[in-house]
Amino acid sequence: MQPAISSLQRLLREKLNIYSAVITLKTDLKKDLDLADWELLYLLNAVEQAWDISIPATDSEKIIRIEHLLDVAKRQKSRSAA
Repeated sequence: MQPAISSLQRLLREKLNIYSAVITLKTDLKKDLDLADWELLYLLNAVEQAWDISIPATDSEKIIRIEHLLDVAKRQKSRSAA
């Protein structure tokens, strides 16, 4: 799971100029990282492009913490591999 978190940290730095020293599975994207709605959507788009997945709108609405994002990404990656 750590490589995925490291990848997210890199995307946050590169795409949104967010330099957070500590990002864990429990990190809340809006409260802890202070992401606005558009920034969250931008991050999800960056994740889709970087990981070659598509996050459905119904799933994106449920993404609150890093763990939710990684769960959705993992599900989508396994679907695309099938």
